[in-house]
Amino acid sequence: MSEFTQQPASDSPSGGDAAPHGEDLTAAEAARRLGVSSLHVIDLLEAGELDFHMVGSDICFDAAEVDSYKADRASRESLVGA
Repeated sequence: MSEFTQQPASDSPSGGDAAPHGEDLTAAEAARRLGVSSLHVIDLLEAGELDFHMVGSDICFDAAEVDSYKADRASRESLVGA
């Protein structure tokens, strides 16, 4: 596994029923929310697709950003299927 560097949390707004900013998710919780494996979430992190921050020694994701990523992914998939 590659070494992680701390990334600033995105201040981008998210719409819809997204979680409030400030709710932290672990990689496993983010994976459940996205419907993927925890390892895939780490791959997304390493690819720069998902921002993260450190809480102590734990990697955490902002729930609102995870929800926004999921909505963007669903939007892209619907465009490909059109």
